[in-house]
Amino acid sequence: MIGIFVAMGGPDGYGYRYISTQDGDAVPFNWIDISSTGTPLGAGDDWCSGSSAGRYYPLGFPFPYYADTVDSISVCSNGTVLLQGISNYLGLSNYPLPYSGPGFVAVMWDDLDPPEYGGDVYFQSFASCPDGYGGACAVVQYHNVPRFGNTTLMDFEVILYDNGNIKLQYNSAVYYNDATIGIQDIGATTSNRYYLEYVYNGSPSSHVPDSGTAVMFLYPVPVDYDVAAVSVSPTGVIPVAPITFTATVENLGLVPTTSTDVILNVYDTTTSTLVFSDTQTVAIPETSSANVSFSPFTPSPSRFYKLQVIASDPSDTVNYNDITYAYARTFYLFGDIVEEWQFPRLGDSTGYSFAGMTYVPDSGKFYVVTLNPRGVYRFDPHDPYGTLLPASFTLHNFFGSNDYVWGIAYGNGTFYISHFGYDGSSITGSKIGYYDGDGNLVDSLDVWASIESGGYMAGMDWDPASSLLWGVYAGGSNSVYKVDVTLKDAAGTFPNASGGALSDISVFYPLSEVYYGGFRVSRIFQMSYAGSLLRQDTLTQVAGMDVWAECTSPDDPVYLFVALNDMRNTLLKIGTGHTCADVVNVSEKRERDPGVGVEVIGRTITVEGQATVYDASGRKVATFDGTYEVGHPGVYFVKVKERTFKVVIR
Repeated sequence: MIGIFVAMGGPDGYGYRYISTQDGDAVPFNWIDISSTGTPLGAGDDWCSGSSAGRYYPLGFPFPYYADTVDSISVCSNGTVLLQGISNYLGLSNYPLPYSGPGFVAVMWDDLDPPEYGGDVYFQSFASCPDGYGGACAVVQYHNVPRFGNTTLMDFEVILYDNGNIKLQYNSAVYYNDATIGIQDIGATTSNRYYLEYVYNGSPSSHVPDSGTAVMFLYPVPVDYDVAAVSVSPTGVIPVAPITFTATVENLGLVPTTSTDVILNVYDTTTSTLVFSDTQTVAIPETSSANVSFSPFTPSPSRFYKLQVIASDPSDTVNYNDITYAYARTFYLFGDIVEEWQFPRLGDSTGYSFAGMTYVPDSGKFYVVTLNPRGVYRFDPHDPYGTLLPASFTLHNFFGSNDYVWGIAYGNGTFYISHFGYDGSSITGSKIGYYDGDGNLVDSLDVWASIESGGYMAGMDWDPASSLLWGVYAGGSNSVYKVDVTLKDAAGTFPNASGGALSDISVFYPLSEVYYGGFRVSRIFQMSYAGSLLRQDTLTQVAGMDVWAECTSPDDPVYLFVALNDMRNTLLKIGTGHTCADVVNVSEKRERDPGVGVEVIGRTITVEGQATVYDASGRKVATFDGTYEVGHPGVYFVKVKERTFKVVIR
């Protein structure tokens, strides 16, 4: 019945594995239609035959399921079949496995509504399975079943074979959206791992079923010798320092091993070369696992590694599970959370205080608007816990007692803070206040009169390359505006990839990138300066953000600080996917390069033609012709025509 396969999922803690047509495995798709021959169950909305009607359906054969033997089942309208605890009710809301409840098969666990368009669920048992299997089987078919509130009618089924195998088949286009597919034992936990999840809420996306999909869960059959490579850690981000990888291997057989070689191979994916290998030998008791630690490995900066673990035993003839893979890297991807701080006692301790945020290179501090209390705080990014304190701002009440503040940006010695009026039911106006370095109002811009009315300007950032204030408009068009603060008018727009209301924006010209996000869209976006979407990641309750680049080495990461408008006033430092080496193509120049025309001697930068100097944070320091004397040591970026270079001033 089962042919040669390419890949296999699992095992879980009991030994179940799955194979799937979506993974390239030879799983036969043999649809068994029982909609005219089987027993119609009369499945109602949010219904289980056992708990709702006291009806249980005999399989006609003993069915091994985990450590139990099952002879009857309960069928639920929301895409689940209960094999243990069958008098229970399994709800309409799907969850990831393991779920605290009965032992069940999630064929497509979601809020389904069989009777909405005349569909039903059917059951039939066969002494000889009609799909070509030589033994008995039982089929539960969901026929013309839609998701609640949707019109797509779906056909899918589960086949229970007398050898303990379970096959799921999908015979129509599937309006998936989100659902759980998998199996679990009663009392399954993350510790015993007596569950095997195929897909949950679209992850992995390659396992979202469609017409012709077949998934087979294989009942574990004990053998004398079967050694499996299960996992290796740590994975994800690792430090640039000696690190000890540890692998977990399992002896699934009934005989202990005495000399199992466990091999670790580390490949640099950039160069596709093997950079490290180590072998350890262990003995593993029967039906047990062992952790194996390898010799230390020292990774290099900005590298992506593929980790291969091989469990090799001369007696093991079951080879499909001998190898496992994982990945580790010495850099942060966009969206990686690097550090987290929380300030639950800010304001009246109810949370939801943080709004827009900006980095001020002149002071090396972040400034963040707070709603509770209404004001501006600042902190040192090296120590947010120890330095978050009120900044000296006298915020103007443009809209009297109904004046609220959200966004903040800094450029050329001026703070720009967005104000809006809210009378308890609607927005009454939007203005941008111009504040000097001491926090005093010096000018303002009426957003409704000059740019757009109806909503309000939320987060903002200053772009030194264009000398424009970029702001995200919440409500109305939900546009990203470029604002000329001198003319007090819009100077253009920038694409809003979210399609919704954003909360804040960060423009980082040295990387030619723009970042924005919002608590309404629950995502953050990485855009090119030209307006193309590069990456996005899920992040809820985003209120404020700005880039922080402290470039003392080309290997230093470029971070994005993000303030969340949540109950604990959370502040995050996340990765942008960049290091300082990405910003420039010259690390330090002390001699004339005729092809480039940039020279650094002491604190003097000499160029051929006109150039612009930015500091490490991206703030424009000066535009000059010929030579420029830098006032302070540090890392600077010099833009000459279309090229940008990093120079180090000692």
